[in-house]
Amino acid sequence: MQIVVGDNMLPYKLKWCFLLLFFLVCKGLKAQIAIPYEQLSCELEGVLAKDQGPRDTLNKLALKYGTDADTVRQYWNYIHTIDSINTLGVSGILDTYGWPDQRLISPEASKALWLVIQHADSLTREKYLPVLEQAAAEGKAPKNYFAYLYDRVQMFRGRFQLYGTQMGGDYEGNTVLWPVKKMLQLDARRKAMGLRPIQEALTGYRICWSDPVYDSLAGNIVFYGLVSNQQGQRLPRISIYEPSGKLAGTTNERGYFRVLANRAVLQKGLIFKGDGYPGFKYSFRNKNAEVYHDEVLLPGN
Repeated sequence: MQIVVGDNMLPYKLKWCFLLLFFLVCKGLKAQIAIPYEQLSCELEGVLAKDQGPRDTLNKLALKYGTDADTVRQYWNYIHTIDSINTLGVSGILDTYGWPDQRLISPEASKALWLVIQHADSLTREKYLPVLEQAAAEGKAPKNYFAYLYDRVQMFRGRFQLYGTQMGGDYEGNTVLWPVKKMLQLDARRKAMGLRPIQEALTGYRICWSDPVYDSLAGNIVFYGLVSNQQGQRLPRISIYEPSGKLAGTTNERGYFRVLANRAVLQKGLIFKGDGYPGFKYSFRNKNAEVYHDEVLLPGN
């Protein structure tokens, strides 16, 4: 199956260009104009369809061909194009009017605002996160929208999430709950944001869950990775040590690992040891994150 993206996108692009020009003019007259809630609802309901329709199609393609198929990757490119156009238009709305009150626009329009920013690039998400935070505090937007956006921003920063809304992947390709800080209070935070308990939210995911008895991430980082040698062979049973000598973890039979380690390793590194590999120090390039993914290449034995 071939995905063709071309002239069929032109009317949608032109429509948003005209609307963006309108928003820019209105922005200069912000204090003098009323917010056209009915018009915004109509436009944003169309945006919601443009955001969700292709993703429904993508899910069907992934089920039919597999998530790694060329058809699926090609369709992702189409979705990124749609997302970029939607982001341009929604940014124009937010820059002109602020976050429109959910009580004065349709639920679909309110959802469209959030989803477009949720699916935008990292800089756009970070720009509008405080705007949505204020809107949620004032009742202009649902609190759970802020929770989702906050967690997504944190995830793309390589930081722990707070509300448990985001799924990620380990280095082996398994779906995992992106690491959550202060786990003992997670369900209380979720309830305050109008979210279901985390165990209910994970229904349908192949994720084993048990309520934590202590905060395992406090003062730690999470590191997902793969250990290989210079010949590209994956290495099982490689032990991973903190500088103090504490065992942080071991690679599985396929060479993959997940370790919790004290944040001190960001400055001092981790030591990888195994049969024929007497010791290799891994140094972290980014010292500011909390979640890491990398392949560790051990020198020849």
